[in-house]
Amino acid sequence: MHHFSAITYMTLGSRSDLRQMWQINIPKMAIHRSFLIHSLFSVAALHMASSSPNNQTSYTDRAIRHHNIALRTYSIELKNITRDNSASLISCAALIVLFAFGLAISRPFEEPMKPIDELLGIFTLLRGLRLVVEQSWPWIQESDIGPLFVGRDVDKTIVLSDEVANAFKQLEDRMQLTISETDRNTYEPAIQILKDCFKVASSDDRNNGMVLSWSISLSPEYIELLDSRQPVALVILSYYAVSLNEIRDSWWVMGWGNKLIQEVYQVVDDEWKSLLVWPMKKIGERT
Repeated sequence: MHHFSAITYMTLGSRSDLRQMWQINIPKMAIHRSFLIHSLFSVAALHMASSSPNNQTSYTDRAIRHHNIALRTYSIELKNITRDNSASLISCAALIVLFAFGLAISRPFEEPMKPIDELLGIFTLLRGLRLVVEQSWPWIQESDIGPLFVGRDVDKTIVLSDEVANAFKQLEDRMQLTISETDRNTYEPAIQILKDCFKVASSDDRNNGMVLSWSISLSPEYIELLDSRQPVALVILSYYAVSLNEIRDSWWVMGWGNKLIQEVYQVVDDEWKSLLVWPMKKIGERT
């Protein structure tokens, strides 16, 4: 708890209101919610593992133990979302996702999962977060975790840079020529939301958790196409890898963009690899 409140909280937000939320509000809520306090402990232990190579295995084992305890109670509480538990459930869901991202980096002693498979698992976790937000939105805006939802509206005055806009245009032009209208209807919302994430990332109110917004918004149809490794779904994922790489200094996402683009390049059909030139160049420049 000391490590989380003294150090880890600073890595979870750059704005003062977000930092106060993670340092004070959420630990205060956790005292009364066992699933939240164990989830908080799991992220703190994982953060300690990332900065303590000599004790990495020990801290990672502790992180996994606390995570598993949190999940059991969290899953039960999720079946009955109320005004009283909604803020704690959302906080726990956010910590669970941070844990899932960070665990992939902190377990070198195990045979790692493929990045795309790991990300599909994270997308599943995020669907639980979306469920809680949808059912409790009137309550949580005024709750102690209100800062988590500040700065998520897209500033309509922000435009994509020419570089990013051209990359998306190439993808959209290719889609018009090669895939069915049904699949386009699935991909277009995912692309639009990803564009919005790039815009929000360049605003003054940005926070690193914004990279999760795209994942939360994905439709089951897109996730199914990605699971079957459809080329367009993979190319869109490579653009998402760029947004992950933009916040590569965050310990819980460090290296994700790079390893994700490498796997996408390996599995995507050769005829689509020309669309990977931009994300690979972008990630290579900033790795």
